[in-house]
Amino acid sequence: MGNAHGHRMADVAEQRDQARSGTAGRERLAAFAFAAADLLLEVDAAGVITFAAGAFPSRFGCRPEEAVGRPVSRFIAAEDHLALEAGLSALTMRGRLRPIVLHLADPARSAASCAGLALEDSPGRYCLVLGAVPLAPPRSAGSEAEGGFLRMAEARLRANGREAPRIALFEVEGLVEATAMLGREAREALLDSISRTLSEQVPGGAAAEFGAGRWALLHAGQANTAAVARAVEDTVRNRAPVAAAPRVSGSDLVLAAPGFSTAQQVRALRLALDAFAAGGRKALDSAGFAAGLGGFLRTLSDRAEGLRARIRRRGFRLLFQPVVDLATRRIHHFEALIRPAATGDAPAERAQTFVTLVEAAGLSAELDLAVAAVARDSVTAARASLVAVNLSALSLNDASFRSSLEETLDAVPDLQHRLMFEIAEPVEITDAETLRVAVQPLRARGFQIVLDDVGAAAASLRCLSAATFDFVKIDGALIRSAVSAERERDVLAQTIELCREAGAAVIAERIETEEEAKLVQDLGATHGQGNLFGRPGHLPGLVAR
Repeated sequence: MGNAHGHRMADVAEQRDQARSGTAGRERLAAFAFAAADLLLEVDAAGVITFAAGAFPSRFGCRPEEAVGRPVSRFIAAEDHLALEAGLSALTMRGRLRPIVLHLADPARSAASCAGLALEDSPGRYCLVLGAVPLAPPRSAGSEAEGGFLRMAEARLRANGREAPRIALFEVEGLVEATAMLGREAREALLDSISRTLSEQVPGGAAAEFGAGRWALLHAGQANTAAVARAVEDTVRNRAPVAAAPRVSGSDLVLAAPGFSTAQQVRALRLALDAFAAGGRKALDSAGFAAGLGGFLRTLSDRAEGLRARIRRRGFRLLFQPVVDLATRRIHHFEALIRPAATGDAPAERAQTFVTLVEAAGLSAELDLAVAAVARDSVTAARASLVAVNLSALSLNDASFRSSLEETLDAVPDLQHRLMFEIAEPVEITDAETLRVAVQPLRARGFQIVLDDVGAAAASLRCLSAATFDFVKIDGALIRSAVSAERERDVLAQTIELCREAGAAVIAERIETEEEAKLVQDLGATHGQGNLFGRPGHLPGLVAR
């Protein structure tokens, strides 16, 4: 008895000593880390915080201990969740994370350098240190800025935090006339100053230029749109020629759309920003967004039957773009791309606009089935090509769609040698089991599966562990950013490595230049797609009809 009691007392003392040692170790680590960092975190393999110290009160308005038990993503800006996911995956696999730049989810969206190491004495635990770094405002011009802004807006919309994000829209009337006499450098400096003024007016705001004197400002509800418009007007008048008198108008785009799914709101947002980029506020209102996303989605239900009729009568055609082996430049397969037909006297809308409209109306399953049937018939007639068909994650969430797709495929034998499938926007599948259930019947029939949009959202990386994929496709925007930015290049390298470690070959999409092709091949991509290798056209062996 005495012996057992002594052993128990020794065990308790040992545990107490270990706890003190662990606390002391953390304190020593914290003291060392804060020589160059603001925040110190210990996380587990799932990214859940198990220990926290540092500037949580000033950054996030909470005590460090309140962060324990929360996912670390809660403290990182939504638009950087992909980079965080890639970093955590690298950390768990390799035991270290080289410094990467992330933005915090504090009001100022502060930039921070994040590095990490595995804790040798605590298996399954990892130390992250984050230190503030100054970043110059990015140049926000052209389609790349629009794409980045859209991804950021969608990420915040999906995050569904305590306050819904808001977007203010600004138009500088007479900007072309005001800058006609300016040189190129002076004009670029003026455009930069407008973007900078917009961002500086609202802490944590993100601005993007949409061209033709149009800008958008993403914020969390702090912006006084009229006051911001006046500040921009002052900026323009201070830099433009004296004779010019540009006027700046500002308006708000209401994002709240109660009663509609996040997926529908995301699609409506894409259509709204496309309309604004094309024709400003006037075009936005004409497209049905005068009452915001909710107003547009309410009226869209009245147009759903017309869209359904277009799908049923095959009011579209398919073009086929080659996907090549980067080493040999030989065609591996083609991707089937939809092209809507014109309706009446109106010209055909852009393919992405048509697809987004269909998805916002809740008709993605009907469109995907129609496209799969046309692709099936095309490859049966061509008899010589392997074709990838897109399946929306919105459709795959529907069990009846999965059943109908299997019936469509089973109607023709040996299709597994002619068709493969790309799962688009996997971020819409939040349940890993749903993804596994959706993929399994296709794989059982021998079809190859491609995971699309990797690099467009953090959820796409998590999908790698939910099912087996033959290929993954890296988002083209990430590739173009990686050509000129070291931070994005590191994220791209980590993403490709994670995909390959999951057993999937990597397709780099939207490759336009040899520089981009060389970069992705050097980083480990095996296949490429883009205008460099061939534009969309007719399927070889298929007579155009």
